[in-house]
Amino acid sequence: MENGISLSNRPSTGSEKQADSPFIEQLINALAVSFRPDSLDTLLNHLSILAPILDALPNVVFFIKNTRAEYVLVNQTLAKRCGLDRVEDVLGRPSRDVFNTRQGTEYTEQDYQVLKTGICIADKLELHFYSSGELGWCLTHKMPIYGACGNVIAMAGVSVDIQSDELNQPGTNERLEKVESYVRTHFDQVIRMESLTEISGLSMSQLERNFKKIFHMTPLQFIQKTRLEHALRLLAQDMTITEIAASCGYADHSAFSRQFKQLTGVSPSQFKERKAINSAPA
Repeated sequence: MENGISLSNRPSTGSEKQADSPFIEQLINALAVSFRPDSLDTLLNHLSILAPILDALPNVVFFIKNTRAEYVLVNQTLAKRCGLDRVEDVLGRPSRDVFNTRQGTEYTEQDYQVLKTGICIADKLELHFYSSGELGWCLTHKMPIYGACGNVIAMAGVSVDIQSDELNQPGTNERLEKVESYVRTHFDQVIRMESLTEISGLSMSQLERNFKKIFHMTPLQFIQKTRLEHALRLLAQDMTITEIAASCGYADHSAFSRQFKQLTGVSPSQFKERKAINSAPA
């Protein structure tokens, strides 16, 4: 594949340690801010040395796309999430072709926004649908990469899995534990940030900083995640969209549908239809 790199075929020395998401985020920032390659080929050649590390990240999706929003570099995790055995099956294709769902079209639209406007997408909370039928939360970052002449030559992206609640329990931090407990028991009501600062005894900046350190997301994103997870359970029941919206703390069904589509790429009714198809006997 021209201008395409398969990370999984790079030899590994066996001595690399598994990198964590902060390293990947720093890499993305360095690519977007400091590095000014002459061409896309130069960029890919520089990144090839990191291939073994990027392939060793089971909870991180990393990719580079060209100006046509086509994958030119991906790690093995992305291929596995798409149900593909080889990363070569991903290269040269945009997200809308790889995922082949409404969500894939949403991703491609995001890509063109970054490539055409140069605007970064940072810490975007998303619910991903995997080929196995499972769901997974992640935080997505997308940034343009500028060439030596100042033009956008590519886009870098990373999606970092948000670990399960069991691994994210702030047992050593009573203040954040109070906030977490409050959100989980009051998500069906209006939750104001001022209330969370009072509960925690922290300033807004302290709360955001500490919450993100423990939960890998902001308090607002945690509220959205908690509400949507409850909505996903209710969508499996015989309830209307309006009833579900009210049960999850949304002012009306329009606000709920808008938030749901923003996080998942599909409407509540489309999600319900998809789940019905997936659970239907073969």
